[in-house]
Amino acid sequence: MKYHEQLNIIFMRDNGPRSNFRIRRSRFYLLIIFFSCLPFLCLLLAIQCYVLWEDNQKLRLGVERFEADYQAAEARAERLENLEALLREEDVPGREILVRQLAKADQPQDVDENPPQEPAENAHGAEAEGPGHEEFPVVNTGRVKVSNVQVRAIRGNALRIGLDLRNPDSEQLLSGLVDAVLITANGEKRELSFTPRDVGNFRINRFKRTVMMAQVPRGISLVNARIILEVRSQSGEVIYSNIFAVQR
Repeated sequence: MKYHEQLNIIFMRDNGPRSNFRIRRSRFYLLIIFFSCLPFLCLLLAIQCYVLWEDNQKLRLGVERFEADYQAAEARAERLENLEALLREEDVPGREILVRQLAKADQPQDVDENPPQEPAENAHGAEAEGPGHEEFPVVNTGRVKVSNVQVRAIRGNALRIGLDLRNPDSEQLLSGLVDAVLITANGEKRELSFTPRDVGNFRINRFKRTVMMAQVPRGISLVNARIILEVRSQSGEVIYSNIFAVQR
């Protein structure tokens, strides 16, 4: 066998039909650029999905807050309707007292957030249940005014805490943190964590309305529960502290 025949057997030349595919150089470069940028495009899409998820969480929390505010406003409107019906009655005991109180409320006056304490000889029996003693001391440095505090238990064993913060010194910015501790009927204490976590932070010149939502574990009863509300300065100093009952 000749030498070139041996080479043909070894390398097995392909003499069958063949087809060629041609692509423009510009399109070829575009394909290379597209596949090179594909990982970065996927990363951008993942970041966008995460941002949209965070926005959805914030919107969901906002809807829950609005629902809680709506329920509170609905309950308040119902109470006002009952009060209006009570005032229309002539022979109801205490009607004159209610009328005088409403007349005083219509007059502009400075509201003292801390009602005067009862004398020790009259309030000695109730001293262990309220603020103003060693276990629950009342703190009011005057650096912040806290008013219109509403603590309400809503569905899902959650707490809604609303309060007004006022800065007495309008020439100086006031910043700090609002914190709360839950006290159950049997005396157990639990620190509350709010959603979102930084909802208690504030920076005010004059006034701010703060509404905070906290989820309480299912096994904890909110019947006859109370909260210790604390306002801390930016340095961590307690500038206000008082105790409030949980309304249901």
